[in-house]
Amino acid sequence: MIVPMKHATVLCLSKDRDAALKALADLGLVHVEVSVADSPGVAAAALAGDAAECARDAIAEARANRDDLGLALRPPPAGAAAAGVVAEALACVGRYVEARSRRAELVQRAARWAPWGDFDPAAARALARKGVPVSLFELPAGFDLAAFSARGVLRILSRDKEKIRGAFLGAPLPEGVEALPLPPESLGATRAGAAAAEAGMREAAASLRALAPRAGEAAAAVGAAAEAKTAALAAANLLDAGPVSHLQGWIPADGADALLAAARREGWGVALRDPAEGETPPVQLRPPRAFRPILTLLGALGILPGYSETDISVPFYAFFTLFFAMLVGDAGYGLLLLALWAALRKKLRASPQAGVRAVSTLLLVFSCATVAWGVASGTWFGMPAAWLPAWMNRDLPTARWLGDQGNIMWLCFTIGLAHLELARGWNVMQLWPDSKALAELGWGGVLLGMYFVVCSIAVPGCSFPVWAGVVMGVSVLLVLLFSYKKSELKENVVSLCLTPLNVISSMGDIISYVRLFAVGLAAVKIAETFDTMAAGLALPLWIKIPCMVLILLLGHALNLVMGALSILVHAVRLNTLEFSNAKGISWSGAPYAPFRAPGAADGA
Repeated sequence: MIVPMKHATVLCLSKDRDAALKALADLGLVHVEVSVADSPGVAAAALAGDAAECARDAIAEARANRDDLGLALRPPPAGAAAAGVVAEALACVGRYVEARSRRAELVQRAARWAPWGDFDPAAARALARKGVPVSLFELPAGFDLAAFSARGVLRILSRDKEKIRGAFLGAPLPEGVEALPLPPESLGATRAGAAAAEAGMREAAASLRALAPRAGEAAAAVGAAAEAKTAALAAANLLDAGPVSHLQGWIPADGADALLAAARREGWGVALRDPAEGETPPVQLRPPRAFRPILTLLGALGILPGYSETDISVPFYAFFTLFFAMLVGDAGYGLLLLALWAALRKKLRASPQAGVRAVSTLLLVFSCATVAWGVASGTWFGMPAAWLPAWMNRDLPTARWLGDQGNIMWLCFTIGLAHLELARGWNVMQLWPDSKALAELGWGGVLLGMYFVVCSIAVPGCSFPVWAGVVMGVSVLLVLLFSYKKSELKENVVSLCLTPLNVISSMGDIISYVRLFAVGLAAVKIAETFDTMAAGLALPLWIKIPCMVLILLLGHALNLVMGALSILVHAVRLNTLEFSNAKGISWSGAPYAPFRAPGAADGA
C-alpha cells in the first residue's frame, strides 16, 4: 500500500531549536517540507556530497578501466572539506586532471610546432637581441619565395600540398607575410613535458586503483553527506518567528502517536492535518513483507507512483520475475545465477543494509524462476535438443509444447492479456460504484477483443469468435458513454474523439508482449550458435579444447550481458509502460525521506 501521510507543523521555543532538531532526528519521522532551499550549512553539505561522489566515482572508474590515459574523471569540487579515503581520492583526481590538462596542452603544442623541427627558441631570441631577427612563417604552397630579401637567410623547414613552413634570418619578412610567435620551448622539451604529464596520469590512476579496497568508505561518505544535507535542510527550514520556531513536513499517519508523544516529552506544539487538495505528499510504499525486496529495484530505477495512485509493487514483482525468466530463458544461466547467489549469500546476509539483503533475495527468486522456465522449455546453455538426454528435452511435454512457435506466441499474448486485464479490473474495483468503473470495464472488454484479433492473425489455428466482436462493440459503447461525467465532457471532447485510436492502440499493447518470445528466442539461438561453432572446430584436440573453452566463455558471457540489457529494457517496460498506462500510474511520486539521525535505519 501507499502509506497515508499527515501534514505536521512542529513548534518549539527558538532557544531550544538545536535540541528540537536533535530530538526530531532521533525520532526519524518528519519528511521536511522545504521552503528554504539554500543556506551555508546546506551549501557545505552539498559540496561535501559532491566531493564524496567524485571520490567514489573516481575509484570505481579506475578499478573498472585499465586504460590509465582514458579515465573520464571530472575535476574535484573546489573548497570541499574532505577526510580519509575521500581526501586521498580527491588528491589523486586533482593530480590526474591537472596532468591530463597539461598533457593535452603539450601534445597540441607539439603537433603545432612539429613541422618546424626541433630548435631552441631561446637561441633565436638571443640572436634577435643581437640585431639578427629570426622569424618563423607559414605560407600557402603557391607563394612566390622570390619575395624574400636576398639580405636574409631563408630556410624551408617543411612543405606539403597546402603549406610552406620555414624560418627567415637577418632581415624583415616580405610585406604581407606575418611572423609567427616563437614557441615557449623546444619541441624536444615540449614532448618531454607531455611524457612527464603522461607519467603523472599513470601514477595518479595507479594510486586511485590502490584505493579500490576502500571503496565502501567512499560510498559511506556519500550516504553521510546526504544525511548531513538533510539535517542542514531541516535546520534551514526550522524557521524563527520571534521566540517561537516552526518546522513543517510530512509524517506517516501511523507515526502520529510517536510524534505527539515526543511533543509532550519535549514541550513542543504539534498540528496535524490530512493532505489538502493539490498537495503532493511524499510516497512511502509498504507492500506485504514477502514482496518488499522489489522496493530495492524500484529505488534503483528511481520510480514511484504518485501519492494519489496505487501501489503496484506486488504485481510488478510477480510479473517482473516471470518476464526475467522468459527473457533469460535458460536453465543453465539460471544455475549460474544461483551459484552466484550461493557464493555471495553469506556476505549479503551479513550486510546490515536492508537494500543489500533485498538484492540477495531478488537474485535468488529470479534465479529459481529462470531455472524453472529453462527446465520447462528444455533449454540448457542453448544446446541443441539432439545433444541433450531425451528426459531433459524431447520427452518433456512442456518442452515440446513450448517448442512450438504458435504455442509460445499464444502464451505471450495470454500473459499480456492477463497483465493488462489485472490493471483494468483493479481500476473497476477501486472506482465502483462510480460510473467511470463501467468505462474501465469497457476497456477490459476491448482488450479481450483485441486479444482474439491478435491471436487470429499471429497464432496458427486461432480464429476470431463472433461473441468477441459483440463484446468489443458493447465495450466501446461503455467507454464512450462513461469515460467522463457530463460536467467533464466540454474539456475532454478531444480525448473522447481520440477513443477509436486508443481502441486500436490497445491491440499494440497486446502485441507488445510478443517481445518475451522474440528476445528469449534470440538469446537461445545466440547461445546455440556459439555452442555449434565451438563444437564444429576442425582443429587438433590439443588446440581445439582451449579454443572451445574460449569461444564458449566469450559467447555465453556476451549472451548474459545482452540478457541483462533485455531485462532492463523489456521487463521494465512492460511493467512501467503497458501495465502502468492501463492502471493509470504516472510514476510521478517523490520518495519519503525523513530527517534522521546519522546512521539511523529505516524501520518502515
